[in-house]
Amino acid sequence: MAENKRITRLVALLLALCCLLPAAALADEETEQLFAQRLAELKTPAQLGAESGEYQLRTGNSAYFPHVSPGVIPFDQMAETPLPAPEGTFSSDNESVVTVSENGLMTAVAPGIAVVRWQSPEGEKAVTVTVGDDLISEIGKNYVYVLNREYYSVARERLPRYNQYAKWYYRKKKEVGWCAVFTIYCANAAGFDPLEEKEIDPEQPYTDVYFREGQVGNQYDGFRKLDRWVGIPKPGYTVTYVDMKKAYLTTHVGSIVAVEDRGDGVYAITTVEGNMSNTVKRYTYLYDSKLSNHEITTDTRKHLQYNMSMLPEAEHTDPLSQYELHTDHWAVFGFGATW
Repeated sequence: MAENKRITRLVALLLALCCLLPAAALADEETEQLFAQRLAELKTPAQLGAESGEYQLRTGNSAYFPHVSPGVIPFDQMAETPLPAPEGTFSSDNESVVTVSENGLMTAVAPGIAVVRWQSPEGEKAVTVTVGDDLISEIGKNYVYVLNREYYSVARERLPRYNQYAKWYYRKKKEVGWCAVFTIYCANAAGFDPLEEKEIDPEQPYTDVYFREGQVGNQYDGFRKLDRWVGIPKPGYTVTYVDMKKAYLTTHVGSIVAVEDRGDGVYAITTVEGNMSNTVKRYTYLYDSKLSNHEITTDTRKHLQYNMSMLPEAEHTDPLSQYELHTDHWAVFGFGATW
């Protein structure tokens, strides 16, 4: 009798598991479809501008008129990419704010608003361009786009240590941690030639800054040398974490794709990070800048503070974001002001 009851319970358990398996498979399939949908819906800065009829330019930056833009071109492919040669004429109604070349290259001269028009054989198209000193740079916008593209493309698939990013960077088989390599790959893909940390000149007025070194510590050193190591996050900046339980001030680096100011020095940050559990992950968490660690040095390590916390559960609304923190012993060390 006891044996029959045991068999009955076992059969019931197996039936329950069988009922759960299709649901789990369906959940995985739905997640894959959502990744594919997000990737298909993702738009470059130029595509967004063409759709909305509005564009923002940081003072001193240039960008092609959205309707004729060649898109986001990796730096190492620029020499092979022909410049746009659109038919028609371009004009700006306020050249003290924005000028535009005969092939549609808009240049931000000074803060303000200008309407740039393209009179093509198919008709006229107009874009309202807002110029500001504090707006994100063109490279920064491209960088955020590339980060999201890579995240949706990888779709949390587990990658080998010698993956597409390491292969591009090392040009030979080398199995190492690749969190910094991922940022370098994305900077190049955004159209920027990453700098050598050892060759930077602190006197140069770099507009955008990403470093070529595959070691997190070298990237941290570079931003500090240029006085671009900060405690306030912005989209397109890099974020470096400190391990509070180990002797590493620079244990991992990721990149910021979105920031929301919650007031009182608290920010909701969304990041995309390579080499997390052997894949590319996206995290959303709260960061308290009142507990900033960016001025800490190895000599004052004892003053490091925990400054990360989870968003309230009611805000865990995106199934493709991870809301749990990396670990319970990491903190934000600081941010690299890339633009």
